[in-house]
Amino acid sequence: MRSGCSEYLLKPMGREQLLNAVARVGGRRKERLQPFKAQLLAFMGAKGGCGVTSVVTQLGAMLANSFSKKTLIVDLHPDFGDAALYLGLTKYRYHFFELMENNDRLDAELLQSFIAHHSSGLDLIPAPEGNDAPRRILPGAVAQTFEFLRMRYDFILVDMAPGLSDENLEMIRHCDQLHVVTVSEVSALRNVVRHLEYLTRKEIPRERFRVVLNRHQKRSLISDGEIEKTIGQKIFWKVPNQYAHVVKAINGGDPVAQLSSSDVTKNLRELASSLGAKP
Repeated sequence: MRSGCSEYLLKPMGREQLLNAVARVGGRRKERLQPFKAQLLAFMGAKGGCGVTSVVTQLGAMLANSFSKKTLIVDLHPDFGDAALYLGLTKYRYHFFELMENNDRLDAELLQSFIAHHSSGLDLIPAPEGNDAPRRILPGAVAQTFEFLRMRYDFILVDMAPGLSDENLEMIRHCDQLHVVTVSEVSALRNVVRHLEYLTRKEIPRERFRVVLNRHQKRSLISDGEIEKTIGQKIFWKVPNQYAHVVKAINGGDPVAQLSSSDVTKNLRELASSLGAKP
């Protein structure tokens, strides 16, 4: 099994045992040939504390519950990711980095052992709970793993840690859009500019970048126009500032129910529609 084989049979073997093994292998090959690919949307904070996990979990639950889209969240934080906590999910055994370590034998059955299911219909592959797990991530593992996942969902939302780690850079190269989530603070806006300039130097197309302004207030000390002038492009989306409602949703672990009548929910429903989701 460590050598990468996906089936082994013990002698003496019966005819039915052999046929079942062949059917399983054939089923895996058939799965790889499915033509549909999910939208792969990455979300990264300009700095810590911009509310990326909150936006991703609420949007994911909205896509799954209100739009009936098969939606997966991948928590790509190398340690201490909070997506599972925000969704109130505690029953899971494995994390995404372990999935990448095993991508050479990845099939539908193995994938299911990594997924935590939320009551909204949303699926999650969580991040590691600690920072002491050894990892053997080979070059290309991020792209290979997501290529497999894209055949099975309508939307995949990736909750990325701030910064430009090797995993983040590979993710950015292969996603459909990178949403840089910021707030109306000088330090965060400076980091948006730094990120966009660096990624442009890495020859990642500028049109792939989308800036999401979280906790937006109409009477902010820094106007929307000043923000757009600073970052050198239009703000793609503005999420209203309803901090108390969002904290309540996090504490309750149910973004859809806790925010059902809030402006945040209405806003994210419009965002889901802008991404191509239809009820």
